[in-house]
This record gives sequence, C-alpha cells and structure tokens, in this order.
Amino acid sequence: MQEAKAQKPAMISDAAELPAAEQARVLNDLFVDTFNSVMRIEERALECRLTQGLSIAEIHTIDAVGLHECNPVKVVAERLGVTLATATAAITKLEKKGYLTRERGTQDRRQVLVSLTTEGRKAWRAHSMFHHKLVEQALSGLDEQEARVLMLALGKVKDFFDEQYQMPWRPTDIAPRG
Repeated sequence: MQEAKAQKPAMISDAAELPAAEQARVLNDLFVDTFNSVMRIEERALECRLTQGLSIAEIHTIDAVGLHECNPVKVVAERLGVTLATATAAITKLEKKGYLTRERGTQDRRQVLVSLTTEGRKAWRAHSMFHHKLVEQALSGLDEQEARVLMLALGKVKDFFDEQYQMPWRPTDIAPRG
C-alpha cells in the first residue's frame, strides 16, 4: 500500500486569497514546520567537534550562563524559563562534562555562581556562530524591506507568545468549541 503524501498548502504568496480559517491553518503549519526545521538543523549542528555530545537543552544552558559571565543558578533558570531544580540538574551534568564550574559567592556563601570553562566558552562560541550563520543565510533571500517587515511581524508574534506564556493556563483555553 502506498503512503499518502502530506498535501502542501497553497503558495504563501496566495495565502491572502484564502478564507480566514485556511489562512490560520497555513500560518499554524508555517509555525510548526519552521520550529521543527530549526530544531532539526540545530541538532545536526551539535555534531561539530566543539559541541559533540551535548543536547540542545545543554547547549542552551551553556548559552544562558553567558560567555564571560558568572551568574547565580537562579539567573540561569530565569533565562531558560525553567525551575531552579531543572537548571541545577542541567548545570550538574554540564559540570561533570567539563563545560562549566560552580563556586560559592564571596559576599553570600549561600549563593552558587556558575561560569563557563574554556571548553564551555568554545561550545558557546560555536553555537553563537551557528545561530549567526543560520539567520544570515535565512535572510539572504530577502531584500531590506522584506527583512524589516519580517522582524516587525516576528516581534509582534513573539510578544503575543510571551504574553500567553505569562497568563494562567486552563485546559479549556484551547478546547474545541461546539
């Protein structure tokens, strides 16, 4: 039996001609497909020698620590949008792998400060370069006006998602009606 191939939506340039419900479906597909594509590309990029053996969560933890920063675990957790316990577990794994170090604060001995080792800084730079090149290449097919419109639109979409994240969530918020 032959597998059914996923039907591709109408060309994006034709999307404005579609009914609102179909436009919403096309946008949803674009969001989901773009997110998944970036994740697959990022996973593949972690195969370089400077980041090999790290997960996406680990490289993002390295990024949240900061290149030449010494931050409390709480700051790293806030940057990642995770609990203190989740950040601590990730930091423990990265410390064992040799990518970061922990030390007690000098003014407040209860505070644990995290910073990158030489290997951690190499991984941070490799990941930063990956993102720089990814954005540069993604924008290379756009003219200046299209790039400005994209930045403005994505900024508004990000603001919306940030607001949604801050709101209390109830299962009924996304349940189908009718």
